[in-house]
Amino acid sequence: METNKTRKRLAIIGAGSGGLVTLKLALEQLPNLEVCCFEKTSSTQGAWGKTYKGFVSTSTKYTTQFSCHRKFDSGVRDGVNEEYNEFFRDNEYGDYLQSFVEEKNLGDFIYKNHDIQKVARKAGKWELSMLCDGEKKVQFFDYLVISTGLAEKPKAIQSPVKTLLSLNGKEQIRGKKIVVIGGGESATDIANRLASPELENQIYLSLKTGIRVSPRYHPIRGVPSDFLRNRFLISIHEDIRNAVGQKFVEARIKHQEKFERFFRSKSKMKEDGSLADKRKYWDTKLTKRAKGHLFNMFHNKSDAFLGAVAEGRIQIIGKNIDDSYDNYFDFDNEEEIEICPDFLVPMIGYESHILEMSEGSIRVKDFFLGCQHVDHDSLFLVGFARPIIGNIPTISEMQARYIVGTIGGQYQRPSKINEEHAFDQNLLTRRYPKLNTDQMYPVDMVPYCNRLAKKMGTYPSLKKLKSLRRWIKVSLSPFSTMHYADEDFDGDYIDDQRVYSPLIITALLVLIKFFDIPYTKIKNIAASGIKNH
Repeated sequence: METNKTRKRLAIIGAGSGGLVTLKLALEQLPNLEVCCFEKTSSTQGAWGKTYKGFVSTSTKYTTQFSCHRKFDSGVRDGVNEEYNEFFRDNEYGDYLQSFVEEKNLGDFIYKNHDIQKVARKAGKWELSMLCDGEKKVQFFDYLVISTGLAEKPKAIQSPVKTLLSLNGKEQIRGKKIVVIGGGESATDIANRLASPELENQIYLSLKTGIRVSPRYHPIRGVPSDFLRNRFLISIHEDIRNAVGQKFVEARIKHQEKFERFFRSKSKMKEDGSLADKRKYWDTKLTKRAKGHLFNMFHNKSDAFLGAVAEGRIQIIGKNIDDSYDNYFDFDNEEEIEICPDFLVPMIGYESHILEMSEGSIRVKDFFLGCQHVDHDSLFLVGFARPIIGNIPTISEMQARYIVGTIGGQYQRPSKINEEHAFDQNLLTRRYPKLNTDQMYPVDMVPYCNRLAKKMGTYPSLKKLKSLRRWIKVSLSPFSTMHYADEDFDGDYIDDQRVYSPLIITALLVLIKFFDIPYTKIKNIAASGIKNH
């Protein structure tokens, strides 16, 4: 690695989706900087690049792709939907990232097998201590972007029972009694994998609360749920949206067949009547218990596990009674169950390497909007936003655009960043009291991306788009960060996307909007008063 001492230097730690898109934008927009991206592995395919056989992403290809690397449209192909054609399968997302590296000529700027072990602030620069092929090196940089991601390692628990934190690279476990702890997508996905019939395992999923399960394919139109989520829907205040949404989810579960007939959609589930009834029973029960809890906010789109629950291959239980992890409550908290598992799989969140790497000096909670450090104007994060519904890669692209533009002087650092950050953190802790915001920045994807877009002047308003027809298409077509009017915006591409939301649903949203407008104004005035106070 040659160092040009006359140029300022930018380091990017991590060559997953967030690091790669930051690298691409930095190379294009910061020509006066020397840019280096460090990756501790030999791959640039990210956390989901090398997955297990049968992996299916929870977000569609269309909504997960970068706006600066468009490969997919929002079309649905009849007759192959059961094969999840609209989603990334197996290693397809890793292949997508690899094509991004090759087509954008990023390879020469990525230093693989460079493990950044320590980050420190010294003499006005960022000192990176790294290990490469057994050799220790030290490099100094003027700017630093950390993009090591949220899925670095699952949180461990103290237990006398043997625990598994990952199934990757391990031999398949057969004929064992296993308790998977957690209600997120990782937990239900791993439980479903372990419950494969050929493995003959006895699987329990331990939950403290319920789960709101969002189907990959919705009974309305029979399209991916992503394709029914548009800007107009998300423009309604979250209080109203959540209240109406809860009733709608309950109705969707209860009247699945009626929804499919009315909206002329074909069911993607190949279950007989009794299994469909059991699936509906548990979907209803999990949703009812989710009310007011964390997993009612963070929807679970790994819906395949419900089939295993219906077939009895996964048993839903309550939380553990004691630290032995042998005894549990049933899901109704009425009886005690002795299980004595052979293995525990704790899927209760992830831990970032940032605290260890910085010896406690860098925390996610110290970054305004989850990406801009409040004290150091040369330190940034990409990829630590956890979306309620949405995906991390395209949120990361929005963060990268804002960060690179800030470094380049295109966007101004907030003059009262500490005050704005304190107010923002207070709102986060009030809304997500059970989340550790030291490790992540929880966001509602669309409002968050809108917030960044407004700071960058790329929000797709009618005035910005200069076309009523295109503005309506952007409002009603499936939400994507490709809607933002940045340098990669392609109006013709947007015009070609489908609108899947039925007219009757759009009309209902228009009616709700009449109540939403005054409600939102009142809430904004109240929030402004609290902020000023």
